[in-house]
Amino acid sequence: MRETVGGFSESGRYYTEISGNGKINVWDTNAGDLRHTYSPSGHLNSSVTCVKWIQVDNTDLLCIGTQKGYVEFYNVASGSIQSKINTHSKSIKSIYRLGQHLYIGSDDGHVAQFDLKNNKLEVKKKISKMCALAMLPDGRLLTALREIKLWNFPSGEMIHKFTGHKNEIRSLHIIEGDKCYLLSSARDRFINIWSLSDLKPDPLASLVADDNISFVYVHNQRNNITVTITTESGTLHVYEHVLNGCISHPLKPHGTLQIAVDNTKDVETVQMPILCTKVYDSRVYIVYGTRPFLAFENINLKKLNKCTFIARQDPRKLKSFVGSHIVNPNIVDAKCIEMKNNRSSNLPLETRLQNMSEEIENTVQTKGESIVHLLIQGLRSNDKHLLESALFVKDDRTIDNTVSHLPLQSIVMLIRKLIRLSQDRTLVSSVSIRWLSALLRIHASLLLANPDVLETFLPLENVLNIRLNNFEKLGLLEFKLKALVDRLNFDKQDKEKEQDALLVFNDSDDEDKKTFEESLLTFNESEDEDLNTTDEEEAMDIEINGDDPPCI
Repeated sequence: MRETVGGFSESGRYYTEISGNGKINVWDTNAGDLRHTYSPSGHLNSSVTCVKWIQVDNTDLLCIGTQKGYVEFYNVASGSIQSKINTHSKSIKSIYRLGQHLYIGSDDGHVAQFDLKNNKLEVKKKISKMCALAMLPDGRLLTALREIKLWNFPSGEMIHKFTGHKNEIRSLHIIEGDKCYLLSSARDRFINIWSLSDLKPDPLASLVADDNISFVYVHNQRNNITVTITTESGTLHVYEHVLNGCISHPLKPHGTLQIAVDNTKDVETVQMPILCTKVYDSRVYIVYGTRPFLAFENINLKKLNKCTFIARQDPRKLKSFVGSHIVNPNIVDAKCIEMKNNRSSNLPLETRLQNMSEEIENTVQTKGESIVHLLIQGLRSNDKHLLESALFVKDDRTIDNTVSHLPLQSIVMLIRKLIRLSQDRTLVSSVSIRWLSALLRIHASLLLANPDVLETFLPLENVLNIRLNNFEKLGLLEFKLKALVDRLNFDKQDKEKEQDALLVFNDSDDEDKKTFEESLLTFNESEDEDLNTTDEEEAMDIEINGDDPPCI
């Protein structure tokens, strides 16, 4: 299902969409029929690019932006063009109303301010290329392409930048409460909520759907918001959230609605897509069917549970309508059916990976190209399980392929996450270092061109300094422990070599003992005789020679 460009009017009486051929179709929600089909002048070379419902003097007007830079005000009641604006710009991309002023953003980056009361184009300023814009009461302007930029509109100075979407951002919603918040959505599965008062770099909360988002509506009641979205598969998701702080994990819908064709025959059930929504008090207005045959209903939000299915007749087969076409179905008594045509390709990536892990013993086997999407979703949602599935990869080739295919806005987010993981235990830090080395090797030029590179890598420098300071002590400790273990092993080997004698003989013969003592005594006596003979010979020698004996 393609993205819905249009929506309900402020009164809820009309619903409009841009058809595939560039024309505008307007339905009457009370009668349920196609009321108007409008083509701008010269529509073959000037197609409709965007539409916006406004209400002036209790009259629903449809603002139509064209590819030639015109904005036309179409009065649905009279079926004619009431007035026209020439912005002298290129294709109109977005229209936003604040009070009595209309802000018009074009493809060439110009933003024009139009006074509805005086019917006058007041200000036109070159800001930035955009797909969507929004204006704050304090004069700050928001533009969005792949990232959201906050500007001072009178001066054209950029104040802040928000990064958190992969695809082009399609819608911006201002939420005013105790503080000012921003809700942004792109053609992916996530909706981010930002703080415009604190200007934090990360979103305060994220909403996650099971498929790409095609339309978003926000209903605000003083920090209590109700968000309804429709997905490309035609499913309605309802979220309720209180804006009172940061939430680390993505919020899942508390209510889900799917509509199926009520077939009397025993045939396979076919889902009927829900195209657009709008919330009034405690009820949600929906439009479903196949264009141009659409049907309209309103449903009590409190009766929606996590898996609500209702069966309805195909609007293409309805020949007439009895009474008002907006009905109040009883969800409790509605026919509950089982959708049999839900293909596995519509499931989220993490759900499919989880199913695979159950079959192959919790092992995720993916290629580098598929890990890119898993890693991006994990970074945006800050989901621990998604990040572990993506980062804990041992194949260097897969890591290089993933890093080389990462979008530019996700590289800095990944680096900051890896630097935080490098402070963890040894296994986690070793994984983070492998990814960091791949990032530095592949995206070195991009990182050097980033003016915040020093601030980004400062925590990593501190971690490396601490670990290098402890490396010498750890090396000395390892040497001592190794020497001690080697000494213990050596002593153990010496003990194993010392063996007891196989035979011990003790000689106890008395005769041998006597003979040994006598021989020892004879040896001593002969030694004394030799000493005496030597003294006598020396005395005789002195007398013969006539020498005097030495005096002492």
